[in-house]
Amino acid sequence: MGTKQICITEFSARAEEELRAVEQGNIFVELLRDGEVVAYLSPAPKPPGNTGTMADWIGTGTGLVSFAPGVDPDEPAFTPEEWEEFPHDSDD
Repeated sequence: MGTKQICITEFSARAEEELRAVEQGNIFVELLRDGEVVAYLSPAPKPPGNTGTMADWIGTGTGLVSFAPGVDPDEPAFTPEEWEEFPHDSDD
């Protein structure tokens, strides 16, 4: 992957094209003002193992959920008797 230097005014005129090249991983861009580098553009890092699939996105929450002590997410939250105490909408 190469590095390209471009002045800010030229970059402004061709931003979409330059960003697409960076996004595709073809180049890094150094933005210049008065001949001095003021910013770098590089592809955004991807998490390890990320292939860009929905499965990768779903898996990003792995290990982030915790339950209060004594709570079993596989058990019903209420007994049938407790459930009956809640008001229910009727069709009358």
